[in-house]
Amino acid sequence: MYYSDQQLATKRQEGDAAADAVVQEMFANTAHTAQYMRQLHSIKTNQDLTKAGLSPFLQEYFSQHQQLPPWADTQAMNRASVFFDKHTQPVLLLLGLLSLPYCYAAALGAKVLCYTERIRSQTYQRLGETAQFVVDVTAPQGFGEQGSAWASILKVRLMHATVRHHLLRHKTWDSSHWGVPVNQEDMAGTNLAFSWLVLRGLRHSGWQVSSQEALDYLHLWNVIGYGLGISEDLLPNNAKAAFWLSKRIGQRHFRPSEEGQSLTKALLQSLAQSGQDNPVFARLPQGFWVSYMRDLLGAEIADMLDIPAATLSHQALIWALKQGIQTQNFLFGSQPSRRTSANIRQQLAQWEAGFVPPLHLG
Repeated sequence: MYYSDQQLATKRQEGDAAADAVVQEMFANTAHTAQYMRQLHSIKTNQDLTKAGLSPFLQEYFSQHQQLPPWADTQAMNRASVFFDKHTQPVLLLLGLLSLPYCYAAALGAKVLCYTERIRSQTYQRLGETAQFVVDVTAPQGFGEQGSAWASILKVRLMHATVRHHLLRHKTWDSSHWGVPVNQEDMAGTNLAFSWLVLRGLRHSGWQVSSQEALDYLHLWNVIGYGLGISEDLLPNNAKAAFWLSKRIGQRHFRPSEEGQSLTKALLQSLAQSGQDNPVFARLPQGFWVSYMRDLLGAEIADMLDIPAATLSHQALIWALKQGIQTQNFLFGSQPSRRTSANIRQQLAQWEAGFVPPLHLG
């Protein structure tokens, strides 16, 4: 599928009308904004979306958008959940070493992240929140009554709209040259970074991923993207289309930027912090994960982000990992597939104590 500059330039000026209308209502009367924030913060599961006490306009928003698209294949979604459950640890590792820095290479998207500031100032906590989101939306029965997928998706959708609301009113934001903050093109690129790019990273790192598993995982993330308000024509339904859309977005926006390098530096520092108490990073030679990040991204993008070159010893170890030489045992111990999403969910509970409501800037 071909994605033209004109098509993507148009998408760059589009936000999410449904979520934007809700956020406009939330901030129309600032005396009630804090109340709305508390209501959203109290939502943890899909069941909470229909509980009494929510303001009518929030109830309407959740009611209208807590729906699977007509093309959703629940069997494929279930298979994708099983796939994630078997690969929870490597997928979450790739989110930090590949998906996030890949997004930072998009110079204009990195501007938005720097404006929100929390990405840099509270990176470690944001990593935990991102991991929690991924676990919620990929969990078995996550979209069911007992799950949390819809709760997480629709709250993040409002977070995106809140960023747009504030930045469009910021005196230094230049929409004519930069586009609408958190626009359709950037959201599509992020969705690909969490789906197609992860699949590519798994294969690059020595894991076997079948064509059917890849299609199922892409499909699940297309459903997630639909829930997040991404235009359906920016949700590629096969690996070839995903490759070309990602490549086109990269050609349009990937370049060195102060914002991208600053975000990457904060991410590297956060990963170093997590290495102090993370059993995965504890198994890695000192500084290896930086070299691994560079290898996953490729030299061109790594140079854009000012990621240091790998040492010879790290290069040799990376080569061994690519050959499948005890890849899983080296990174994740003797039973890499058994630390499932349920186990990870328990570990992520620690983030709740310091959780900041998603509608928060600065």
